[in-house]
Amino acid sequence: MANSVEVLMEVLEYIENNIAGDISVDDIARDCYISVSSLQKKFKYVFNMTVKDYILRRRFTCAARDLVTTDESILDIALRYGYSNHESFTRGFQRIWNVSPSEYRKTRHFTGHTPKLSVKNFDAVEDKRMGGMKFDLTEIYDVMRERKDNAYVCADIWHLKPINDNISIKAGDAVILETMRRLEAACNEDDVFMRVGGDEFVIFTNSKDMSHAEDIVMKVGNNHDSINVDGRDIPVEIHIGAFVGLPEKLSADAVFDEIAEKMKLIHIK
Repeated sequence: MANSVEVLMEVLEYIENNIAGDISVDDIARDCYISVSSLQKKFKYVFNMTVKDYILRRRFTCAARDLVTTDESILDIALRYGYSNHESFTRGFQRIWNVSPSEYRKTRHFTGHTPKLSVKNFDAVEDKRMGGMKFDLTEIYDVMRERKDNAYVCADIWHLKPINDNISIKAGDAVILETMRRLEAACNEDDVFMRVGGDEFVIFTNSKDMSHAEDIVMKVGNNHDSINVDGRDIPVEIHIGAFVGLPEKLSADAVFDEIAEKMKLIHIK
């Protein structure tokens, strides 16, 4: 997996470990040995949101979980995530969830990870191209925790760089979109599909049974159809494999190191 993605996983780990405290972009960059400008650019490209927006959304994802899984007061939860009073916490919560914390507590059932959060003011096609997720990025830790023993699928677009370099960026983007379409079409509704790099994807299934993951591999891997971009046929070659069991040490670094190793294996098969 590309070094830039590994750095971003370290960034997510840092944020997770400090989610209840003061987090600045400068602190994150310094701790992860990356410049502020490079961090912001890479994060926006891979995850389709700014670092600050991610921190905000992740805090309210954690707050939403706490509201329905604990009996703590709304003020105590607000204080945990850096809000000095009930009113400011409520305003921020409503901007993300479109309901007040008290209403959310009464009407929502937390099922292990939160509903998808919308990314406002972003074109739908660009959202698919840059984000590539069936769920909000802020759920990544919840998903890994919930599904660490489940079957999962790793996929990688082969020869994407030559398509970008020798044909066009437009053609490369079309290949990414087609890859995502094929992967998502093979998923069940409760599978979690995400893009972890420029040309790499992971599907966390909701089952320990390998049969569904292997079915995804068969559906996607056996599709060798090209796509047509500006009158030219562009090959879509997807290397894909099914695996089971993430590391016992449940951290972003450990999980994505494991995924990186599985990405290497799918090129050998």
